[in-house]
Amino acid sequence: MTTHFSRRAFLKTAGAGAAAALAAPAIGLSSRTVNAATPIQAILNRYPAQEYFAEQMKSVPGVEVNVQLMPNDKILELLNINLSSGSSTFDIIPCNDTQAIRYARNGWIIPLEELWEKYRDEYNLGDIEPNFIKGSTVDGHLYQLPNEFNSHIQMYRKDIYEEKGLKPEDNIEDFKAHAKSLKSDDMAGTVLLFRAGDQCATGATYYFNNVGDGWFHDDWKLAVNTERGIKAVEFMREMAGVAQRGFTTASGEEGALALAQGLAAMGHMWVTRASNMEDPKKSRVVGKISYAAPAQGKQRLSATGYAISKFSKQDPDVLFRVMLQTASEKAARENIKNNVPPRVSILNDEELSIKHPYLIAANGAAKYGAYYPAMPHFSPVAEIVTRRIVQVMTDELQAKEAMDLAAAEGNKYLVDQGFIKA
Repeated sequence: MTTHFSRRAFLKTAGAGAAAALAAPAIGLSSRTVNAATPIQAILNRYPAQEYFAEQMKSVPGVEVNVQLMPNDKILELLNINLSSGSSTFDIIPCNDTQAIRYARNGWIIPLEELWEKYRDEYNLGDIEPNFIKGSTVDGHLYQLPNEFNSHIQMYRKDIYEEKGLKPEDNIEDFKAHAKSLKSDDMAGTVLLFRAGDQCATGATYYFNNVGDGWFHDDWKLAVNTERGIKAVEFMREMAGVAQRGFTTASGEEGALALAQGLAAMGHMWVTRASNMEDPKKSRVVGKISYAAPAQGKQRLSATGYAISKFSKQDPDVLFRVMLQTASEKAARENIKNNVPPRVSILNDEELSIKHPYLIAANGAAKYGAYYPAMPHFSPVAEIVTRRIVQVMTDELQAKEAMDLAAAEGNKYLVDQGFIKA
């Protein structure tokens, strides 16, 4: 049986010798050799930021790391099969704030707070924005090492704003008013990403949080059909009236294209798409886009990182140190073109913000954003609700009828899952 000690308990039990050892100058992992009996197995998403992280994982002396890169949907399918069966196939797994809830409550991943405290000083983990620690914590325990994040920020045509005498909005009503005033025959007033599912749920979160009563009541029954919830959907419908063509099937790729090609004047967009606006190969508006945190905040925030499988037979300390290579300040700076790091020092770096002007907006989004509700069934419920929202956007249903249906269907699903009582 393995016994886990907190740092304080360890010092109390082991005495002065251990205290002296822990107080000794930290040695960077790049110069330290650690050993794993068999190759460590990691599975990562296939996109540029993660490909860089994969190489960092493999750079640890004395540790052989086998990294498999594949699309996210394949990863989720594999992990569901392996973790639910207690398989030790994977040691290090990708995770985000919503997945951490499910994995942790199913007992599939291990708490990391003792390892975090052990390496806090050596890797300057106190530099990580506290809101990302919050998004990596479930029921009081840290389960994920965050190394990147995503959020909507506002991207807007500064040349058009200046021409019309506009400034970035302070409140959501001005955001709507500006979108309407910016609409023209050649240009949408705003970008909306309202493909049913996660894209629409991300956009709707901003409106439910700032106009409505959020997604749920305190008893976890849906709040989307309250008086304020219906007003939030009607607000979305007004925004839809000045949005780009095809917004009900749009994800980040289509929305970023509309902004980069000059087909929309502004809108909320994933911060990871900001680099597209500054790339002459992808953008017709280089130098014309400015960035701001969404008015009033409370837009969806997503923290991403890695977790350790409970079923791994590897030493958790070794696994955590391998993971730390992806969360170091060095990795954050080298990977800045592909990744928005969770480190405050990077987000506040004046020199970097000149080269990557969206970092200032990202910093505000990080501080004032909101995570999806902390419940394990959010994704399927959001799928139900967003399909009804899209029907309102396309005038198939009125907001009240659609949200009454969404609430009834979503609550029934939660009852069937045993999550709430009828």
